[in-house]
Amino acid sequence: MTQSQLALNSALGQVWTPENIALEMAQKALSFKPDARKVLDPSCGPATFSRSLNKAGANGLELICYDVDERMAQLTAEINHALGLFGEVRMRDYLLDQSLSGVFDLVIMNPPYIRQEAIPQNKKDIYHQYLTKMLESDLDRRANLFALFLLKGLVDLAPGGVLCAIVYDAITQSGYGKRTLELMARHAELLSSWPVQAPFQEVLVDAQILLYRKREHALPRECQQPDRADDGFVALGQLLTIRRGTSLPLRKVFLASQTDPYYDRSEPFFVKQAKLSGLVINPDERAYLADTPQDPEVKRWLRERAGAHNVDPTKISVKSVKGPIAFNYYIRNAPRHLWNQENVAIADNFYVSTPIGGFPAEAAWLLLNSDSYLDSLVASSRNQGNGLLKLQLYEYKQARVPDWRRLSIRKIKSLSAVARDLIDNGAVHDSVRLEANRSAEVLFNA
Repeated sequence: MTQSQLALNSALGQVWTPENIALEMAQKALSFKPDARKVLDPSCGPATFSRSLNKAGANGLELICYDVDERMAQLTAEINHALGLFGEVRMRDYLLDQSLSGVFDLVIMNPPYIRQEAIPQNKKDIYHQYLTKMLESDLDRRANLFALFLLKGLVDLAPGGVLCAIVYDAITQSGYGKRTLELMARHAELLSSWPVQAPFQEVLVDAQILLYRKREHALPRECQQPDRADDGFVALGQLLTIRRGTSLPLRKVFLASQTDPYYDRSEPFFVKQAKLSGLVINPDERAYLADTPQDPEVKRWLRERAGAHNVDPTKISVKSVKGPIAFNYYIRNAPRHLWNQENVAIADNFYVSTPIGGFPAEAAWLLLNSDSYLDSLVASSRNQGNGLLKLQLYEYKQARVPDWRRLSIRKIKSLSAVARDLIDNGAVHDSVRLEANRSAEVLFNA
């Protein structure tokens, strides 16, 4: 039996986790719990997390898997055996197994998505009674089934254990979701969270990946989760609106050549950081993008050009991504943030950012080139071998950096003036980084 032979059973709330996302989850979870030995997958489906744990290099694990679908249980048992994973697969309702409290070092899951009104009443009563007793708190009766999986996964962790789950973004948008997160915060520290856009095939919803570490002792009910921002650091995504750059279906179709009949309809485009002598972007290409008005003749020509290269002709309308700050997420030498002086379109090998809340973009650019910020980004990246690092979008957004919102208006104006002077004089990387470090030291330690 193979995964391709298994149809989704919507009545069981099944959605498959994409392999690349499952691998990222496994790698991130293991980075926080490298000594994990006993691991739980409470809704294993087609063994997606078994394979991701194996690819992530986990060794010597005892993996306990649950699923109520006989097909999934059988497939997972076969795959786990082939991978040499110890443990067992249990074809039963995980939420009814009350023998697991405090057992596991790591819980990794994509729980089933069943609305609360579709949960049989007799089972719902058992679920809620048990979790209310174990968590010493009443649960929201309107909670979707995935929220109950999250809470029971937390119950079944040993203190210091790590839970990693991908769930619908209703967890952050609904009343029951917010109450679930508040209860999670009493019993566990949130290590990381990041959004994923529409990851599930045939289900048009976004998701959230959550990573928690169970506390030794639950916080008192009246206690709020400690605000990590009190230390003066916040996630970079709280300071910047961040997007991946402009994605071209095939560069040779959209990049312009001076011999093209409609070259004058293309617009400046930036692709290669290595061609720069400083940190101010100078476009090195031109491209046919949807920002440029295109008459019917240009569109016809682009469709023909796309078809000749086996690109879907309906995909010729590419909207550019622009912003004042760009960062190449493949890092070989010193990482650096570039200044987009002319606001040109930027390729998708960069993250493109704009400061939130009216903070001056040039001041943000200068601080982002200081070691105070860059060291955090490098620490969040992963090694690709041969001296190459890669920083995923969620890792970039979640990197903890000094909160520039604490700065006074006077300090911000002074920082902007320094940044403007560097930009206007075409300062090279070393000069910018030296001034950025001096400014950050003065501003945040004064």
